[in-house]
Amino acid sequence: MTQEELHAQKREFYRWAKTELRGMTIINEPTGNAIEISSQGIDEWYSKSKTEEQVKSILKLPDILRNAKFSHSAKNTHSERKNAPSFEYYECPVLINDKGFNAVVSVKLVVVNDGKRRIYYHHYLDDEKKSTALNSSAPT
Repeated sequence: MTQEELHAQKREFYRWAKTELRGMTIINEPTGNAIEISSQGIDEWYSKSKTEEQVKSILKLPDILRNAKFSHSAKNTHSERKNAPSFEYYECPVLINDKGFNAVVSVKLVVVNDGKRRIYYHHYLDDEKKSTALNSSAPT
């Protein structure tokens, strides 16, 4: 795939994600946590996707969020916003272009009123061999 074709596909998937995924809430099956897909998360995917596999991974985002296993949490050091004190990280094996990857997902924990919302922030693909939290495979 040429760079021009990759950018065209990325723009097409971006429009699709803004229409089909934005505002969707996925229940993460291992934890029962509800994770919202935000416009900001889709924008992060768009700005950081450089490879064909990363571009195509947006099509699998609902399955990734549904099946990912919780890895760890960390304090939000990116912002001084008091209503977003931490991030949770999830991991999920995924097959794209017949290649295995470990999708690593960042979910921002946002405190609203007395409750917490989990909002998809970003994901990236890591080499499947580097998986840290997984012992089993999720559907692809």
